[in-house]
Amino acid sequence: MKGVLMQDCIHHRSGARFEPGTCEGNCPVCGAIVGAPPGSPTTSHQAAGSRDTCPGSGSPAV
Repeated sequence: MKGVLMQDCIHHRSGARFEPGTCEGNCPVCGAIVGAPPGSPTTSHQAAGSRDTCPGSGSPAV
């Protein structure tokens, strides 16, 4: 990322904590990272290597 130094990243700060609730969830069917928090409906997406909509679209993210 242009203009961003590694020390600016929150993961490199002293005292930064890992907060699982702020992470993106995964599709329960194909495992894709869907950009929805766990428990929220997954976005419409395609499984890797497929042209069809994943049957897990709309299911709660895990």
